[in-house]
Amino acid sequence: MKVSLRRTHAAVLSAIALLAVVSPGWAQSVPSPTASAASAIDPPGRVARLNYFDGSVTMEPAGATDWAYAELNRPLTTGDQLWADSGARGELHVGSTALRLSQQTALSIVDIDDKNLQLKVTQGALSTRVRALPPGQSVEIDTPNVAMQASSPGEFRVDVAPDGNSTTVTLRSGTANLYGDGGVFQMTAGQQITFIGVNLQQQASGPAPALDAFDQWVISRDRLEDGSASARYVSREIPGYEDLDANGTWRSDPNYGEVWVPTVAVTAQWAPYHQGHWTWIAPWGWTWIDDAPWGFAPFHYGRWAHLGDAWAWVPGPVVVAQPVYAPALVAFVGGGGGSHWGVDLAIGGAVGVGVAWFALGPHEPWHPGSGYSPSYYNRVNSVNITNVHNTTIVNNITNVHNTYINQRVPGAITAVPANTFVQGQQVAQASRRLTAQQIGGAQIGAGMPGIAPVRGSFTGGMRPASAGAPAMAMQRQVVATRAPAVPAAYRDTLAQHFASSGARVAGAGEPIVRTTVPAAFTRPLNQGASAAPSPQGYRLVNRAQARPVGAQGTPARNVQANAPREEVRPPQGAHPAEAVQQRAPAAAENVAPRPAGVNAGHEPAVHAERPAQNEPQAPRQEQAMHAPNAQQQHAVPEAAPRAEEHEVQHARPVEPPVSHAERPQPARPPVQQEAHRAEPEHPRPEARPEPRQEPRQEPHPPAAKGGEHHDEQPK
Repeated sequence: MKVSLRRTHAAVLSAIALLAVVSPGWAQSVPSPTASAASAIDPPGRVARLNYFDGSVTMEPAGATDWAYAELNRPLTTGDQLWADSGARGELHVGSTALRLSQQTALSIVDIDDKNLQLKVTQGALSTRVRALPPGQSVEIDTPNVAMQASSPGEFRVDVAPDGNSTTVTLRSGTANLYGDGGVFQMTAGQQITFIGVNLQQQASGPAPALDAFDQWVISRDRLEDGSASARYVSREIPGYEDLDANGTWRSDPNYGEVWVPTVAVTAQWAPYHQGHWTWIAPWGWTWIDDAPWGFAPFHYGRWAHLGDAWAWVPGPVVVAQPVYAPALVAFVGGGGGSHWGVDLAIGGAVGVGVAWFALGPHEPWHPGSGYSPSYYNRVNSVNITNVHNTTIVNNITNVHNTYINQRVPGAITAVPANTFVQGQQVAQASRRLTAQQIGGAQIGAGMPGIAPVRGSFTGGMRPASAGAPAMAMQRQVVATRAPAVPAAYRDTLAQHFASSGARVAGAGEPIVRTTVPAAFTRPLNQGASAAPSPQGYRLVNRAQARPVGAQGTPARNVQANAPREEVRPPQGAHPAEAVQQRAPAAAENVAPRPAGVNAGHEPAVHAERPAQNEPQAPRQEQAMHAPNAQQQHAVPEAAPRAEEHEVQHARPVEPPVSHAERPQPARPPVQQEAHRAEPEHPRPEARPEPRQEPRQEPHPPAAKGGEHHDEQPK
């Protein structure tokens, strides 16, 4: 099998800068950007991690057209969507903020960056624990009836009725601002309010009720986090720190301080970045997804060192600065020069090109793919590997000794055929060993290979699901204070840059580059003006112009409709769910043993050689809705058929918006431009008649077919 990888773009070569090993002493920071600070678009420093699920949880990655069963440890980012089916639960973390999904819950990640976390819930129950809320950061949950913004750390729960006509907000602790058309309502701990319409109209209000089965599960998960021993050594802003407790031990090393040694799911031949697979996630590019239940924090933060007879993860000290996520902290083993990337491997009786890598060691910086600023380069490296003296790292553009501390550790280098790498296939089964001669003569760089993604690169390792979230639920309009961010998957400049460089894998398919932004993400021309159109599916409210509605705990409008319902105390020994009138009758928690194959703890998700673990399960007998109208049935409509995806051949890739040192030559191999399916209409739920209803602005008209959109000027 003939596999060739070609790289001719000078900017790609500049991203593979090498480093001389430095001592733990003081050093001077020398940035190595590939773009100026003014022109660079830095990737976000935060992602979400799906760290637990029980039952059938599916996801649709940003830019994809089909749902797949979710996999453990896959980083989630702007534009990703999740659906927890009947009887399922899921848990995500964004920094120290925990997100818990009950059954039949539809969640979309509207935006994740260094300052903002914006989520959309169109059906079901989401419990959010905001552990810390530094100045300048925001946590917003958009629903069909209200937009909730946390104004302090606390525990917040939203329940959206199956028909989307009402949203119940419950605050166990903390404070929040709830936004509707032209108004804002301040909510404090101990309250529960049900809203209808989009004008902050209260259907019911009162004290927070007794805990139901979902609340009890949330509390048990909080207790596990609060008691984590690893929080003494790792910042709580690093997702996955709590999984280290049960899967390894902490040691004190004279050179590196506190280090963590894995003891679960490792063997004598184990090495970091060996059991898992690669996938392409924009805007970072090639991303490692590890199989181990603890395999998130040690592969996206910190470094690895081989100490004595074991590998140890070196996180560095707990620092105040927010840790910065990296897709994979490895050095790639190159080939015989800048025009040829890879190593020669024996593949099917012939010699083909493979891709090889090993874990970066302490004090060895990682280089992003392209177009980043000096500030980002320093943050992604110095924050994660700063030692107790706040040492930053010297970056030598050339390394005449080509030396990395893990380069010659036996078994440290993993090599696979290039097709295995680019298609997102399991690495351990396809790995090959390199000879000492191959290793000694290879070029090594702490960047990433300039290979553009193909169709299998985006969902490699994920199994297609027969259905995902109900189309009716996903298309509901929500109230929001911010327009949705455009997912990087729709403006993938790094994939475009790599495709332009000419690197490709024979037989893997044409590179896929997405550059068309769907009309649903069209931003208003002037978000602060009342005449500005709202993006499709969003009803924007202006926080600056929102007037306070009522006093805390006081009905805002329609006093009769908003009057608190009479509280009924249950008899001694009664189920706590009977404490509030008209609450849904509680059902006993299903405590039967989980069937084989269900992810009962932190087991990895589905792998090719393992039995299915994320299949649909029978509905759990628990009270899933936490609202007065919770007795409505959770009917799951059949998902609407998707528009067929078409691929169009182009003579050359579209010119990227990010400038590079050397522009690509016009004569390049063709790159597939991925078309987008037609945007579905987003019908608003019918609002109940309400007194003194203020006129509402109609939502943005549906997008045109074929992924096209028309810019609408403000009136």
